[in-house]
Amino acid sequence: MNSLLRRLYSNLPSIPCRLCGSPSQEYPLCCACINDLPLLGPACPRCAMPTTQGQLCGQCLSHPPEQDQSISLFRYHEPIKRLIADLKYHDKLYLTQLFAHLMSKKLIHSPLPHCLIPIPLHPKRLRQRGYNQSLELANSLSKQLNIPVSNRYLSRIINTPPQASLPFKQRKSNIQHAFKLMSSNLPSHIALVDDVLTTGHTANIAAKLLRQKGIKIIEVWTIARTIRHD
Repeated sequence: MNSLLRRLYSNLPSIPCRLCGSPSQEYPLCCACINDLPLLGPACPRCAMPTTQGQLCGQCLSHPPEQDQSISLFRYHEPIKRLIADLKYHDKLYLTQLFAHLMSKKLIHSPLPHCLIPIPLHPKRLRQRGYNQSLELANSLSKQLNIPVSNRYLSRIINTPPQASLPFKQRKSNIQHAFKLMSSNLPSHIALVDDVLTTGHTANIAAKLLRQKGIKIIEVWTIARTIRHD
């Protein structure tokens, strides 16, 4: 089967790598550029902040976030910043296929959730952008992992300013009442899907709402993790 796939791909026209322009066939990045992406490495299982041996960080030992586990692929450095901007603002939705493939490899030995819930956009922001990058990523993950996606559990009711545009101290209050639960019939194990985990306030507020309905295991899956000391 692998040899058949290789023959099929060899007959497809190559596409230029999004980063270096070299020919690539299966994904929008060539193998060399994929291998050069800034992997997160060992990280706290609760918040995905880098730790030396993948142990719980001091912050999570004293003030753990609402989610039980956080999984990120990369540090939020270049060229990941550029790729996420392409995905988020420039309609490069095909990048979700690559990120979903890499996430599925990372999760190969992990118990999988029953449902993927993308972090929602406010309807006004959704109309402006035309799509929710978190939903597009969740849909690609769904195809890779055979997990259903639902955007009917959580809605965004306040059109808050983008978290990245605010000073660190304002981000928690900005997102405090932004979400609303739309259903009480929730699975026991879910994963919230977003592009970047920064302060964690957005994920924490969403997870708290979902926890109130009895969800036992809440994970947060993101493409990248912002590192505090960066």
